[in-house]
Amino acid sequence: MTKSGQARFSRRKSLSWMSVDRHARLLSLAGVILSVGATPEPATAYGAVSDSPRRDQQLGPAPAMELTAPSHPPREPQRPAIILAHAIVVRTSPAQGGVGAEDIGKVEVWYDAGIRDAFAALAVVSASGERVDKRDAAIDSADPSHVSVSVNRLTPGKYTARYRALSADGHLVSGAWEFEVRP
Repeated sequence: MTKSGQARFSRRKSLSWMSVDRHARLLSLAGVILSVGATPEPATAYGAVSDSPRRDQQLGPAPAMELTAPSHPPREPQRPAIILAHAIVVRTSPAQGGVGAEDIGKVEVWYDAGIRDAFAALAVVSASGERVDKRDAAIDSADPSHVSVSVNRLTPGKYTARYRALSADGHLVSGAWEFEVRP
């Protein structure tokens, strides 16, 4: 057997022993949980202190305990202040598959929730692969779910807008949409 084969066998063997050990500990814990309060004979207390304890004193039943609910009524469940989820594009300008004017001025995207500034990006690329935006993509300070990038006058043709954003939950979302410019 090769050294790598021996190492794999050794790892498998140690992993199987770890799982057996974990299984045994879980069974032991389950036994303790199940046996609590399940004694076959009445509980006894030790008498005088000696080397061998005596079972000469039987304990009586434990006094009854009354369980009561809190004095105040339970509160209704509250909804979290912020629901964290991946950002989803809800609108674009120009629209997906839509037509824009040559003097469009800027390309925009709106998400369903605010996004983080760290990785916000929006780029416009021509059909030939040339980037045609002014590389000034920015999140709108009045609406953190809105990102726009400026473009010069566009020539007729097909364009792809590529976006990237960091959601409030920390997930990076990205994608693209296409639009066309006609004279």
